[in-house]
Amino acid sequence: MARDKYVERCKQRAFDHLDRRDLKNAVASFVANINARPDRELPSYLATLGALLLTANDAFGWRTLIDGLR
Repeated sequence: MARDKYVERCKQRAFDHLDRRDLKNAVASFVANINARPDRELPSYLATLGALLLTANDAFGWRTLIDGLR
């Protein structure tokens, strides 16, 4: 599967969880799926930001972070 298509699929899965107000599984799904491919690993600074957003229970922040990834 093409890299761009793979990223979009990962994003959509996370958005589906966020739409159900399930931040914890949105984060787990997104990070696990993105990191499953070595060519698409989440950079450490984004993982740190994501952890801070999760700790703050900031679903909007996570949605913005995910949406901004290409």
